[in-house]
Amino acid sequence: MDKKKSNRNRIFGAIGVLWGGSMLVSKLLGGGAQNTNGAYAAGQSTALVFGAIMLLVGGYYLIKG
Repeated sequence: MDKKKSNRNRIFGAIGVLWGGSMLVSKLLGGGAQNTNGAYAAGQSTALVFGAIMLLVGGYYLIKG
């Protein structure tokens, strides 16, 4: 793999780690009142899963390049 592609993957990996980590931290620290709307709760759960996936995949590409 060439150097330019490796740097691009590491940059996007770092962005994924930061963004996914901030999504998880905001959800864990936010707590707040529970909303009884089912669609809103499903969206919150999906965002939590998406943040965890972004954190893991971003970490992989940050390390692996």
